[in-house]
Amino acid sequence: MRGPFTFALALGLVLASGAAEAQKIYTCRDRNGHTLSSDRPIPECADRAMRELNPSGTVLREIAAPLTPEQQHQKEIDDRKKKLADEAARERRRRDQALLAAYSSEDKIDLARRRALADTEALNKSAEDHLVDLKKEKKAYAQESEFYKGKRVPPILKRKIDDNDAAIADEEASLVQRRTDLERINQRYDDETKRFRELTETAKAVQK
Repeated sequence: MRGPFTFALALGLVLASGAAEAQKIYTCRDRNGHTLSSDRPIPECADRAMRELNPSGTVLREIAAPLTPEQQHQKEIDDRKKKLADEAARERRRRDQALLAAYSSEDKIDLARRRALADTEALNKSAEDHLVDLKKEKKAYAQESEFYKGKRVPPILKRKIDDNDAAIADEEASLVQRRTDLERINQRYDDETKRFRELTETAKAVQK
């Protein structure tokens, strides 16, 4: 009988010990500053902070007070800002990886810049040549119109003059846009060169 009894007693002590360790104590201060304690969350302190303790009095965790409507609103704003910041950081990492994958050196970036600029500059040269021709036509139409000074200009000539004016305006607008494109291209490759240099210098510093 001694063996089974000893085993049962030991098992009971272990279970009792586990129950004691599992027991928790909740404590807080009510609106009047009085300390309240209970073995479960305290209803009187539902709107304020509580502490969860073990039987020895060690703090297991701090239970924060519920947020006020204003605090909840601010938290939602802060959470959205954090989410946007996290997304921006992820996008920046993605772009950095793409940059390093695309170029092995700054010379490669310069080569890509020259190629991108060459296409737009070729279009500009073609547009400028066309604009010279259009302005020559405009001058010729103006000279032809002199024959009709004080008279009604023939509809065909009037249409040619109007079409020429419209073509000149379109070509000039295209040139302005492409000059803006050239500035944008240069700015893009300036930014990529700067970032590539930052990334490669950081990588070298880490390797030292």
